[in-house]
Amino acid sequence: MFSSIPRSLICSNALPPNRALAYALTKCPALLEPSSQCRNYHEVTGNIICPNVVRGIDHLRDPRLNKGLAFTLEERQALGIHGLLAAKFKSQEEQLDICRISIDRYEDNLNKYLYLVELQDRNEKLFFRLLSENVEKYLPIVYTPTVGLACQRFGLIYRRPRGLFITINDKGHIFNILKNWPEPDVRAVVFTDGERILGLGDLGAYGMGIPVGKLSLYTALAGIKPHQCLPITLDVGTNNQDLLEDPLYIGVRQKRVRGKEYDEFMDEFMEAVVQRYGQNTLLQFEDFALLNAGRLLQKYRNKYCTFNDDIQGTASVAVAGLMAAVRVTKRKLSENIYFFLGAGSAANGIACLTVAAMVAEGLTEKQAQDRVYMFDVDGLLSTRREGGVPEHAKAFGKDVEPEKSFEACIAKIKPSCLIGCSTVGGAFTTAVLQQMAKNIDRPVIFALSNPTSKAECTAQAAYDNTEGKCIFASGSPFPPVKYGGKEYHPGQGNNSYIFPGIALGVIATATHHIPETMFLTAARTLANFVSQEDLDIGRIYPPLSDIKEASLAIAIEVAKLAYDEGLASVYPEPKDLAGHIANQMYNYHYESAMPVVWDWKPEEKFNVRPIQPVPKNI
Repeated sequence: MFSSIPRSLICSNALPPNRALAYALTKCPALLEPSSQCRNYHEVTGNIICPNVVRGIDHLRDPRLNKGLAFTLEERQALGIHGLLAAKFKSQEEQLDICRISIDRYEDNLNKYLYLVELQDRNEKLFFRLLSENVEKYLPIVYTPTVGLACQRFGLIYRRPRGLFITINDKGHIFNILKNWPEPDVRAVVFTDGERILGLGDLGAYGMGIPVGKLSLYTALAGIKPHQCLPITLDVGTNNQDLLEDPLYIGVRQKRVRGKEYDEFMDEFMEAVVQRYGQNTLLQFEDFALLNAGRLLQKYRNKYCTFNDDIQGTASVAVAGLMAAVRVTKRKLSENIYFFLGAGSAANGIACLTVAAMVAEGLTEKQAQDRVYMFDVDGLLSTRREGGVPEHAKAFGKDVEPEKSFEACIAKIKPSCLIGCSTVGGAFTTAVLQQMAKNIDRPVIFALSNPTSKAECTAQAAYDNTEGKCIFASGSPFPPVKYGGKEYHPGQGNNSYIFPGIALGVIATATHHIPETMFLTAARTLANFVSQEDLDIGRIYPPLSDIKEASLAIAIEVAKLAYDEGLASVYPEPKDLAGHIANQMYNYHYESAMPVVWDWKPEEKFNVRPIQPVPKNI
């Protein structure tokens, strides 16, 4: 993908052009200019290493340097590793074939996950190239849905450190722990407190699998350099009694800390990160529970370069799907009625960004909010119900009679868009889906809860119960669906379409704050990336195989917005923004392990005097 950019950016033979390269070249013709230097280290410490301080054996032990049997004879002899490897020389392409064969031997997805983890521990470039070139096949392994199972089994599969565990017992010493991380050039931190992992609930320290997986996608899908990424778990305890009694649990065995102590801990963490890595460090909140997610985002969003992927990333990808669906339904966003099952952080994030998109179409904010309804465990969000409307969802409470029957609400309100953020598997029943088909000719149905077992309905159920008329998307992947003699390929509203591209644009421009407009820009860019061919087979997102191209397009548009709104810190503004971004991206291909050598020009000729003897009186 990005590795197909010419030798001016990589140190291996150029690959055939593809959509990513074509897109980059339209934005950045300078990418075709030749370069005389090939070796540009990013390994070991930031972008630079001194080859003479790396022992030969370290090239095999360090996953950032290891090339396995791809080391040339010259490299093996010069580095002192000749004889430590079998005699056969295998290119990276041959190694990729072996990896594919090896992983396909496993039938269980958790075993496939473990194989990929081991590969990343052994050979970083091979892992990221395998993932980046086989996104559709391996994304469900390293991310949803398999990563959820990996988190549940984390105590059993935990092998070696990847990221930092910072516990509540370390309060007052967080900066000291950050100093223990050996890489000084961190640009992005993804962190969780493990309280709401996917739809699985409180997994405590086992939640580390999520920031690790997210940052793998930063690199595989957007070319952000691995050394710039740091996953962190903030271990403040867990309220999961099963884990507290689990002999394999690796976290602090105590109930979750709340209140003032928790807030002070979070304040110290945010301050320590920018003290260690700089004010422009991207801080991504991941899988925080409703109790903390929204309020912490509001607290920090104007002080740090931060966003919450569950709120804003989910919102952006969902709104992108709604924008793409407009081309099928022929209804403007502002002509729909939206009904959310679930009123948590994800639902509110999607609703707020949808309101912003409707305002952009000409509605007032109040008019847009009036078109959004929500339903939670206590029923329809009505100001008249007992207990009223939760504070975080006040904007979407309606002055109507309370109603606890979800099906009755669908029949009465007649929404055209039904969006599931409930983590209640099967909540979109046959009756609900059939009612949606009665409400409007082309209903939009999003079953966004993860993992697959938590999806509000399957793709097959959605098509079967709407006579094939629905526009469907889900959070986890579903196989193709056959209905009425036609095969549909349901889209996956995966946050992976959004957060890698936003992160790349933010990091490349050293953006210091991330406004909501960036997520609306990302949504529009992604929606525009959906082809007519995608829509014809029922898909409102690009195929996952195109996600890298979409990430690059989003990064470029985000970077433009950063400069337009005065948020970027890289000055002067690059004349060629696409080229500036591409020049900072990771090279998935092996590079020469040999030091760069060069010739000096011949010395000028002079009549050099003969050496005179030293005078005796000195």
